[in-house]
Amino acid sequence: MLILPLVLVLANYFYARGLLQQENINYQNAVLTQAQMSMDERLQTIQLYAIDLSNDTVLNATLSQRQADDSQGNFELWELSRHLQSYSATAGSFCDTTIYSRLYDCMVSGSYVDYRVSEGSLRMPSEEMNRSLLELLQNERSYCQFYLLGDSQGHSQLVMLHSVPLWSSGAASYGTICLRIDGDGLFSTIRDMEELQSGLVCLLDPSGTPAVWAGSEAMLDFVSQVSGQPIQDWHGASYTVSRADSNLKGWSYLSIQPVHRMQSELRVARNLSLLALALVLVVGACIVYYLTWRNYRPVEHLLAELRRRSVILESPEGTGFNEFRLIEKSVADMQHSMKEVQEALRQEIPRIQESILLQLLKNDVSNYETYRKLLEEVGILFPYQQFRVVLARQVPSESHELSEQALTNIVLRDQLSQLVPGGITYTAVTLDNDSIVWILNGSGARFDQDTQDILGRLQDTMREQYGQLLWLYVSWIDQGLESVPQGYYAVTQTQAQQPGGGIRYLQKEKDVWPMDRSLNSIAAQLQNFIATGDAAQASALLHENLDANLRRRTVELYQAQGYCIGMLNIILEAYRVEDPAVLRVEGASPLQQIFQRRNINELEELLQTLICQLCHYVEENRTSPASQLIQKIQAYMQENYGDVDLTLTRVADQFNLTPNYLSIFFKENAHDTFLNYLTRLRLEEAKRLMRDTRLSITEISERVGYASANSFTRAFKKIEHVTPTQYRESSVHS
Repeated sequence: MLILPLVLVLANYFYARGLLQQENINYQNAVLTQAQMSMDERLQTIQLYAIDLSNDTVLNATLSQRQADDSQGNFELWELSRHLQSYSATAGSFCDTTIYSRLYDCMVSGSYVDYRVSEGSLRMPSEEMNRSLLELLQNERSYCQFYLLGDSQGHSQLVMLHSVPLWSSGAASYGTICLRIDGDGLFSTIRDMEELQSGLVCLLDPSGTPAVWAGSEAMLDFVSQVSGQPIQDWHGASYTVSRADSNLKGWSYLSIQPVHRMQSELRVARNLSLLALALVLVVGACIVYYLTWRNYRPVEHLLAELRRRSVILESPEGTGFNEFRLIEKSVADMQHSMKEVQEALRQEIPRIQESILLQLLKNDVSNYETYRKLLEEVGILFPYQQFRVVLARQVPSESHELSEQALTNIVLRDQLSQLVPGGITYTAVTLDNDSIVWILNGSGARFDQDTQDILGRLQDTMREQYGQLLWLYVSWIDQGLESVPQGYYAVTQTQAQQPGGGIRYLQKEKDVWPMDRSLNSIAAQLQNFIATGDAAQASALLHENLDANLRRRTVELYQAQGYCIGMLNIILEAYRVEDPAVLRVEGASPLQQIFQRRNINELEELLQTLICQLCHYVEENRTSPASQLIQKIQAYMQENYGDVDLTLTRVADQFNLTPNYLSIFFKENAHDTFLNYLTRLRLEEAKRLMRDTRLSITEISERVGYASANSFTRAFKKIEHVTPTQYRESSVHS
C-alpha cells in the first residue's frame, strides 16, 4: 500500500523539476524574443532606408551621368555630400551612410569625398578589410545585403550594400549604397537590461560569427562551444542557451544567460513541499490500512465460510454439470452471437450498396477499374456496356404521408424486379421518400425498346393496381460506366426545372448544355491578363469563351445576358481602379448596358470595350520598378502554387526580400494580401480540375498545393461556402 504514495511523490518530483527547468528556459527565451524584435525592426528600418535612398532623385542624377568637365563633376559630388548631410532618417542614428560611384571611382559621405578608392583606402580599420569591402562594392547586383567584414587582428564591421538603381529595374548599376552599421546603436534599446549584465545576446552571420552583440564580452568565448542542449555548463556555472532565426536569410540570434538566481530558492521550496506531500500520503495510507483491517475482518471470515460451504454444496457426481458442460454452453453462446452478426450484416448490405452507388452518381469516382472491383465485392454486377439512368418520382398528393411514400418505394422495387427481362440488369438507389433512381444495364439493339416497354408497363401497373401516378425521367443510352454521372445529372436537373410529364425521354444534345469553358475556369487567367495590361490576350480569351458557350449553343437572350453579367464581375475584380470613369462605357454603367444589348455580338462588343479601357489604364499606371517586381512575384507564384512548401518566406528568399517587407510590398502593389492571392490561385485551379477531370478530392488537393484533403476542404468552404464535393455535384458536365 505504500508503493502508490511513493510513486506519486517521485512523479511530482520529476514533474516539478522539469517545470522549473522549462520556466527558466521560457524566461530566457523572453529576453531573446525582446532582443530579436528590437533588432529585426531596426534591420528592417535600415533596409527601407537604403531603398528610400536609392530612389532619391539627387543621388540618381549625380551617379548616373559623368560630367564632361572634371571640375563640374567634383562640384556635383560635393553637392551630393552636402545633400547626404541634410538627409534625415531614423536609421541614420545607428549607421554611417556612404555612396560608392563606379563612374567617378569615389566614395561620398556626409563629411568627405574620397577619390580613386580602388587604389587607396576605404577608411576601414585595416587594409585587409579595405580589400574585402572593395570586392563587395564591385558587385553590381546587391539588394539590401548584409556582410560582416573582419581581419586577422580581430577587427570586425557590419555593413549593408544596396545597388543603385534597384536591380529589378533592369538598368545597369552605377553605384552602391554602403551603410556601416554601429552595433552599439542597434542594441541600444536592450543594452541596459539587467539580464545582460552577466549574459549575452548576439546576432550571428551565416558562418556563426558574432556580428553585433550586447552584454558581457567575456561570454563571446562560449559562442563557439554552444551545442544543441538548452542548458549547458561552463567553468562550473550553468547557462541557458536559446536560438532564434533572424529575418535576414541565414542569420540568427543567440542568447546565453546564467540560470536565474531564483532557481535555487525554488528548488528548496519544491523539495520541502514534496517531503510534506510524502508524509501526508504515507500517514494516510497507514490510516486507511488500519481501518480496513479492523472494520472488514468479520466480513472476510464470513466470505471464507461461504466459500467453504459452496464447495460442499457443489453438484454431486452424476448430475453432468461439470467443466465440459460449461465449455459447451460457451460455444453455443458464441454461435448465437455469430448468427446475430451475420443477420446484422445481411440487413446492412443494401445500405452499403446504395452508399457506393451514390459515389458513382455524384461523379466522385477517380479510378473506374478499382470501382468496378468494389461493386463486385458488394454483389453489384454490370456485365454489359450500355447504360441508362431512370429517375422515378411519385406524383405529390395531399393525403400521402412519409410512411405511405416509403411503402410505395418498396412496391416500386418489387414491381420492377418482376418486369425486367433477361439480358438486362439493374440496381436501385433511394434518393428521398418519394424518389428512386434506377441504373439499367443491357446490350444490343433491343435495349432501348425493352426499357421503354418496362417503364410503360410499370407506370400502368402502379396507376391501375395501386392508384399511384409516377413521373419518370429517362436518360439517353450511353456507353460505359463513366457515362452514368452525366445521365444522372441530366434527369435530376430536368426533374427540378420541368417537373411532371408522365414519362420523359431525354436527348443528349437537346437536354444537356456542356459548357466548353465555364466562367470559373478562365477567371484567374483573364484577370491576370487584365492586371498585366495584356489587352490582346484578354480579348482573345473572352472571344474564345463566348464563342464556345454562347454562339455554338441555342441560347436565349436572357441566358446570354446572365452569362455576361458573370463575366463582367470577373473583369471588374481584375484590377483596382481609382478613376470611376474607366469603368463606364459610353458614359453609362456596363451593367445597365448589358440589358440594352439585343444580341451576343453587341454583348461581346461591350465587354471587349471595357477590357481595352482597363488594360490601357493599367499600362498608363505601370511606370515604377515596383510594378515590374510585383509582376515577377505573381508570375513565380502562378508557376509554383502547386508546391505545398510555397510560403511567404520562400518567395521572399527567391527575390532577396524579408518576409515582412514582402508582405507589405505585395499588399500595396497587388491590392491584395499574399495569402489571399495564393489561395485564389489554388482554388481556381481546383475548381477547374473538379469540373474537367475525374480526379478524387484528395488528388486535387495535392495538385494545388495543400498538405491534406481536410485543409483543402476547409479553405474551399471558407471561400466558396460549399464543400468541394457539393461544388462538383452542382457543376457535373455544366
